[in-house]
Amino acid sequence: MTKHVGIFRLVLLVFVFAALSSAAFADSHVRIVRLSSVEGQVQMDRAGQGLEKAILNTPIVEGTRVVTGDDGLAEIEFENQSALRLTSNAEVKFTQLVMNDAGVKVNHIQVDQGLVYLDTTKGDDTYLVTVGDRTLSVDHNTLMRLSATPDKLQVAVFKGQVQLQGEAQPVIAHKKDTLTVDLKNATQYALAKGIDEDRYDNWNKEREDYSKTYADNQGYGGPNRGYGLQDLNYYGDFFYANGYGYVWQPFGFAGSMMNWNPYMNGAWMFYPGMGYTWASSYPWGWLPFHYGSWAYLNNAGWAWVPGRYNGRWATNGFQANPYVAKPPAGWTAPAPPAATATVTTPRTVVVGRGATPAAIPGGRIPPSFGNVVPGRLGVPATAHGFTKPGATTGSNHQVFAAPNATNHGSNGHVFAPPAARGGVAAQPIGRVGGGAVGRGMEAPAGGMRGGMPVGSVHSGGGAAAHASAGGGGAHK
Repeated sequence: MTKHVGIFRLVLLVFVFAALSSAAFADSHVRIVRLSSVEGQVQMDRAGQGLEKAILNTPIVEGTRVVTGDDGLAEIEFENQSALRLTSNAEVKFTQLVMNDAGVKVNHIQVDQGLVYLDTTKGDDTYLVTVGDRTLSVDHNTLMRLSATPDKLQVAVFKGQVQLQGEAQPVIAHKKDTLTVDLKNATQYALAKGIDEDRYDNWNKEREDYSKTYADNQGYGGPNRGYGLQDLNYYGDFFYANGYGYVWQPFGFAGSMMNWNPYMNGAWMFYPGMGYTWASSYPWGWLPFHYGSWAYLNNAGWAWVPGRYNGRWATNGFQANPYVAKPPAGWTAPAPPAATATVTTPRTVVVGRGATPAAIPGGRIPPSFGNVVPGRLGVPATAHGFTKPGATTGSNHQVFAAPNATNHGSNGHVFAPPAARGGVAAQPIGRVGGGAVGRGMEAPAGGMRGGMPVGSVHSGGGAAAHASAGGGGAHK
């Protein structure tokens, strides 16, 4: 009998230990999202290290705090292309960025002050927003605007729905509803129809439109939509290279990439538990520096190699530092500063232009999305940021299109639209004659479509595809 009791206790202990272990490992705190846009005064505290100037493409980890100044605007992009957008004088903290054992990502954001937008995509991910002691559950495929002061929380729902937690009866704000909560009195809230306009609404829409316009992959072999893919499509193009498959290069360089390398602009940034990681100051510098590898192609210069094409390369594992698979002879990648238990070197080590968004000569100039905010940086208080079709104006934003591009002011966006069919504005490298791939490149099996290899991405809008000479296909 004693023996059976002992065995029972042992089994019970094993079961309890297994249950505790399962609970401990049910949630994984390994998610990393990115700071996808920075304009004006923006600071960031990386998990308790103190505030310092925010740098574009900085990884965001659990515990990170982002603070904007008087003219600050910032966007944080999640893996599924959902986005949190901060206007001026806002402060948020990412209290939870986890993925549970079912593969569901949980995003818990604390808003301490200011006006922010949360734009969620379809899917099963969870979004919670806390202001003071009140928490909102934000449904998937929802766009909301939230304003937080010490006394009041107000939520405007443009689409989807938002639920106020902790009430005896469900309090749900639907599309075109405004929910106002008195933070000093837990029982006081008001739910009303209608949404007031805000001067930042056009900025939020401009960021949303940019992502939607350029995020779709036209079938070169990677994911249909990708975390940061919109920036690759806007600032460069995929083309086919012998021995590599599809690779990507940024537009520009006036026909030569030989004197450029991927490490020319950015910063080494220290993260507790991870050491130093690279943050590129190029607006397209997220995916190419944390996934896949860089290679130096003969007669074509540096190119980003995504990796395998039969899977979603964006989920193949975050790399803290860029991986160089094939550098030119005699060249070695700069090494990050030594990470020690007590960091004596600076938390941020700037390289080149560092925190300043960098553009490549002959390539696209980063749009100033903040120019659509009335009253910001000299923008007239009556401006709406959008130009009506056919209207003439001295400030139609076409200066943000690629060099030599046609006038894009009629569409009212601060970013260049995809090129119309047959329209080519700038000539990136690697192209000769009527659509054949130059500089040692070959089109893949399957032929050409509209002057470009079947399966390649054509990003258009002021710069043609690498493998396209005249009839570049329009962006779908």
